[in-house]
Amino acid sequence: MNINKAGKARLLFFGIAFLLLTFSFYSNLFKVAVPVHYKEYETFEEGLVIGRMVKAEKDGLFASSGFMGVNYIKPDSVKDELRVNDLGLRDSIVSENQFDQIKYYLGEKDAPNGYCVYVSHSGGQASLYYLIQKALPFSNETSYQMLRFLNAMLMAIGFLVFIGWVLRNFGITPAIITFLFTFLSPKIVMFGGNGLWWSLWNFYVPFLALLLVLEKRHSFPGSISDKRIFVTLFLAVLVKFFFSGLEFSSTTMLSIFIPIVYYSYLERQRFSEFFMFSFKAGLAALGAVLVQFLVLILQLWTYLGSLGGALGYLQTAFVRRSSFVQFSDLEGTDNDPSSLSFVWNNVIKYYLRENSWDWGFTPVFIRFRFAYLIFIIIVCAGIVWFLTRKLHDRKYIALILATFTSVVCPLSWFIIFKEHAFWHIQLDIIVWYMPFLLLGFAVTGTAISLLISKMKRAEKL
Repeated sequence: MNINKAGKARLLFFGIAFLLLTFSFYSNLFKVAVPVHYKEYETFEEGLVIGRMVKAEKDGLFASSGFMGVNYIKPDSVKDELRVNDLGLRDSIVSENQFDQIKYYLGEKDAPNGYCVYVSHSGGQASLYYLIQKALPFSNETSYQMLRFLNAMLMAIGFLVFIGWVLRNFGITPAIITFLFTFLSPKIVMFGGNGLWWSLWNFYVPFLALLLVLEKRHSFPGSISDKRIFVTLFLAVLVKFFFSGLEFSSTTMLSIFIPIVYYSYLERQRFSEFFMFSFKAGLAALGAVLVQFLVLILQLWTYLGSLGGALGYLQTAFVRRSSFVQFSDLEGTDNDPSSLSFVWNNVIKYYLRENSWDWGFTPVFIRFRFAYLIFIIIVCAGIVWFLTRKLHDRKYIALILATFTSVVCPLSWFIIFKEHAFWHIQLDIIVWYMPFLLLGFAVTGTAISLLISKMKRAEKL
């Protein structure tokens, strides 16, 4: 195949892949996810985004310090240092009023004056969506669907950026297989059905940004300075926090080191070089984290009227998400919630047992646990190592090393934020894909590609 035909084939592949992913995320067109699960997935959070847009339209962009929330008929009942930490009160209000928010947004009902805030998130994406909607010359109903479609397209682009990296470095077969695994992942599709809250693509921005700039530096040495790399990383982490706050923060923060592991091994860097570059990258990312915390503290301070109340909320929120002491007497749980055995028995095992392929298009129920999928990736990694062990190309071992290093990304969330992981399995299951399983799909595709090449060579003998 000549270069022109190869280029056209790649363009066709990415065009088809983009359309398939976009419409799958936007409407579950191919029923990759069970339709009822897709439709009803995390409507709680979607109400917060729509509620914020309604509040901004009624009272201004910075009303209630820009926090997301729901409009309801009672006065602001969580606007003090004590009740802002009352999750039971907040969740009951949001649950009761979540489906009314779209009615207020579409003008079917008048929005009441009460507003219950969700203060764990700065609400950047809701404010941005509101501004985009204001600029669009369409009705709110049309604008809402356009925003959902935009979000689906950005999700598709995010995954295709990674698949493009796989294609450039490992070939078309691994890229196609990585795409198929991604396309057939119901958990990913479910986050598209959520609407505007998750904006799943933003969790991959720091990982992808560093992956691409390090790829460019590897391909064209001297073309990009360390300073530019760290500035890019800082901005990428800011984008993540703007759109999703502190959600899955440990997973996202650790994912930035995976491209560093890959290219450090590929380029035979000394450990001291790897360590110093990783340290500086960590500082750049922490700089963005600091900005996020300063913004959140300012919002809380403005909303509560007390700096002490703002700092107290953040401290309480962290302890609540990372501690399980108040639930240590639950029947069947480990007696010591701070122990690794508790995390293993009551958190990680559940995530390994979860079904990875509960498709909606199959006539029979299929149970394929994440543990089975991980086992396949391990086997494929062994195949890649065996078939390339005598080659001088280090990219294969670099891929294996990066893949198994990346398992710390989801595990960090399960271990550090075990309380959240325990209660929100249907939600936190997505961290397996950040980016551990994506890299695992690339390993699987590479193994299949190498086996096909080996069989073709054998046929010629």
